[in-house]
Amino acid sequence: MADGRKYSVYNAYNTKTPFYYALFDPGQPTKLISSACETSPSLFTRRMGAPDSYLPPALSAETITSLILSLDLPAPSSIEPLQVKAAFHSIYLIHFASAQGITARGNKDGTVTLVLRVSGRQLPGIKTRNEVGVMTWVGKHTSIPVPAIIRYDATENNVIGYEFTLLEKASGISVDQIYATLSDEVKKQMVHQLTDYLIELHAQPWHEGYVGGLTLTPTGEIASGPPIDENFWQTPDLDKFWSASAGVKSTETLESLNPIPAEGFPSYTAYTNSCLERYIHAIEVHPSLEPYRDLIPRIREFMAQLRRPDNQAELNRVAYIMAHKDMHFANIMCDPDQPGCPITAVLDWEFSGVVPGPRWNPPRAFLWNMKWDPDDKAEQTRMEQLFEQICREKGAEHILEQTQLNARQEMMQTAVNHIRAIVEVCPRGQAQDRVAHWRSVVEAAMEGFQA
Repeated sequence: MADGRKYSVYNAYNTKTPFYYALFDPGQPTKLISSACETSPSLFTRRMGAPDSYLPPALSAETITSLILSLDLPAPSSIEPLQVKAAFHSIYLIHFASAQGITARGNKDGTVTLVLRVSGRQLPGIKTRNEVGVMTWVGKHTSIPVPAIIRYDATENNVIGYEFTLLEKASGISVDQIYATLSDEVKKQMVHQLTDYLIELHAQPWHEGYVGGLTLTPTGEIASGPPIDENFWQTPDLDKFWSASAGVKSTETLESLNPIPAEGFPSYTAYTNSCLERYIHAIEVHPSLEPYRDLIPRIREFMAQLRRPDNQAELNRVAYIMAHKDMHFANIMCDPDQPGCPITAVLDWEFSGVVPGPRWNPPRAFLWNMKWDPDDKAEQTRMEQLFEQICREKGAEHILEQTQLNARQEMMQTAVNHIRAIVEVCPRGQAQDRVAHWRSVVEAAMEGFQA
């Protein structure tokens, strides 16, 4: 079951990767409500509702050098701004003449290159903290290759006045750039590697139950953090869709519209009910959602049914696992100069987190080559079938089982997905030809939980 979802794709090591934007029908994984593939950052950010004012301004070499020196690192030999912006970052390659004083993999010529990602203000604090927390956890508990974190700051109390991460530069090239040139044997080897990574993630379950992100304590210990998702309302959305200019009389915040408590949630249903509380609030306050206010009593009754002990037992019968949630081939780096083109890094962990097993791949991004043609979606399906075959060959059928919704969970998630889709598109004025159908899907799914 796919979600109505907007998302961006950007590879910090490929300046020509275009921007992607998509909003999927919540009931059909491959049906788009709207989409774009742009190389213009200004057009892309307008589509995302993230104006340039929320992205960092261009930073001078002098300013970046001051930052690097303030981090007790040597002065860089050169700084290379990447001309194409990501949806959430400005990105710079920081070159050093030698590895002295830097704990990072060096280049073949003895130099070192780091990646400085300067964060925008769309999701202040939590996105940077989550990325660092998750990457630290992955590095400690798995063999999945992730770039080393050299320095970071999840506040704006620094030389540049923005959050940032300074990462080791991953070697190689993103798989999506060369996917069409790969042989079936190389693709199979890659799927084998990725399957091994997923086996490792599934081998580290949260036995007590947990849905949320990760963060680091001041002493560097890994701790619980708020869940984070790219479909959350962001700071630019507050101004554009949730302000007085949009007819909203209340003062809305990221916390009032998104389920982001600092400690996360103890169960699948606890997270689900928190999402529903936010959707109810949105319906109550946004004028475009007024036609759906008669649903509020039924949604509240639905929430009460989700809290019943018998339903809790069935709905929370899941494995809680760390999930990347966006493991398409633009986020997978490989080395085409090595035999078999091995994977060298998995990137972009900022929206990752601990989820119920069936929610590990909500947008169906896994094994996607980032192209939209029907042949490319068919290719993804072929790779998914190969993944399932490899899981069975490795004796890892439990992974496939843990990612399946049972009938009760499917019914719950169907209702939640479609309520969220309504709440997401109506304030934007999108998909008005579909919302009536989505409402009927919501009502039918909630009826399945009536006492």
